[in-house]
Amino acid sequence: MASREAQKNARRQAILDAARALIQQEKSRDFSMPTLAERAGVSLVTPYNLFGSKSDILLEIARGDIFERAEAIAALPTDDLAEWVAEISRTLARVYYRNRHFYRRLIITLVAQESAAGLRETFDLGARVFEEPLAQLQRQGKLLRAIPTAILARHISHSVTGSLEYRLMERGSEEKLRNEIELGILILVAGACREGDRPRLLDRVQELGNVG
Repeated sequence: MASREAQKNARRQAILDAARALIQQEKSRDFSMPTLAERAGVSLVTPYNLFGSKSDILLEIARGDIFERAEAIAALPTDDLAEWVAEISRTLARVYYRNRHFYRRLIITLVAQESAAGLRETFDLGARVFEEPLAQLQRQGKLLRAIPTAILARHISHSVTGSLEYRLMERGSEEKLRNEIELGILILVAGACREGDRPRLLDRVQELGNVG
């Protein structure tokens, strides 16, 4: 039984590795499931049996990426709220831009397949990245306790995903992606922070808005 499970896990990993390779190789067009199965060295039905669909395969890769984002964001200092937003935006832009071909393909695939569940899961994955840092900021008194951090995290996730859809599909630069992410988070956090921190956040919103 253990050997059978190990073989199953090996096939799963081979499919995930093949999907990543095909995304990098075929940056301008989609890959087919037969091509994926051939690249992974498995039968055509195996990807469907192990994952269900192409969007599920891409989401599985995204789940792996979330740990890197969560660890990097959790390590950021929270003493200065405006600086925290700037650093979190820089971190996210770097991670997403480095894997931009994958995330562009993820967006295209989910939209093409009209996968509402898949799109919702991408939002949920993103929200989990922000929940604990936001809770820490709330414990420090930097965010209003009247606003649940889970709700704020979901809105930030929607904002970041929207920035990805816009900037990655437009083939924008990493700097433009960072500015777009930062602007969205600033607006949301400014509405949830203590009054003393708000002017600096809004000044930064104005600065980024002038950059365009």
